[in-house]
Amino acid sequence: MAEDDPDRRHFAELLKAFREARSLSRAELGALAGYSASTIKSFETGQRAVYAYHARHFDDAFGLDGIFEHEASRFGKAGYSAAFGAFLDVMQEAEDLYWLEHSHVPGLLQTERYARAITEIQPDATEDVVNERVAARLAGQVLLDRPAPRLRVWAIVDEVALRRRVGDASVMYEQLLHLIEVSRRKHVQIQVLPGAVGHVGLLGAFVIAEQRGHPSIVHLEDAADGRVTDEPAIVEQVTLRFRSLQTRALPVDASRDTMTRVADEQWKVLARTGARALTAVVTEDNV
Repeated sequence: MAEDDPDRRHFAELLKAFREARSLSRAELGALAGYSASTIKSFETGQRAVYAYHARHFDDAFGLDGIFEHEASRFGKAGYSAAFGAFLDVMQEAEDLYWLEHSHVPGLLQTERYARAITEIQPDATEDVVNERVAARLAGQVLLDRPAPRLRVWAIVDEVALRRRVGDASVMYEQLLHLIEVSRRKHVQIQVLPGAVGHVGLLGAFVIAEQRGHPSIVHLEDAADGRVTDEPAIVEQVTLRFRSLQTRALPVDASRDTMTRVADEQWKVLARTGARALTAVVTEDNV
């Protein structure tokens, strides 16, 4: 990795330089930062991806004021915030994603027109910025087609997000048809939180990434484009919140019925000519 990416190579060299300047062995630095000696070696050789929370651990270990975190901020991918750009690397390796959205459709499940409409309302949304962000979002959706290991997605979406107009009615109708279609894939489960009532998910959207043998990692959304963490207390709190919401959400089949009803009753009548017929996607998909 470091050989191909100058920013990551610089981070690896900086980490090694600081460790040697403090006369620390890899095991000693690992003890300070919470990693094994072999993990420190993988960071110093660029064989392990670096995320913002890793950088904070190194800043804490060396008693630095954000030097490594600043270096890690360079790793954002085009079209994403620095935090979600780093989290995209996590998603590439994850086996399960647990996704909670209370205000809009999860990015991994958005259509191009919906993604464009929701991006255009942002204050910095020049045409180039919109095009870049939409392209990045659509490119990330290839994760759903990853052959092995198959990525399993467990999404909870507030019914309010299905009823909130983003773009025009045809955008919403097309988006709901897409959700219905994707929900028939065996590795994607979408549950709807019914009605316009308060729930713990309103405290903030999030995604939990899990990979067997590794600690879970969480992306937390906020007004400043979010943050990524593996802090056990936060991961435990967010995981408990997701489990709690699962018990309140409709079962998968009932959720699909709700999406169909909202598409038909709220958006189909208003949709412009050219939207696909709802019957086009109600056949079983055994992907």
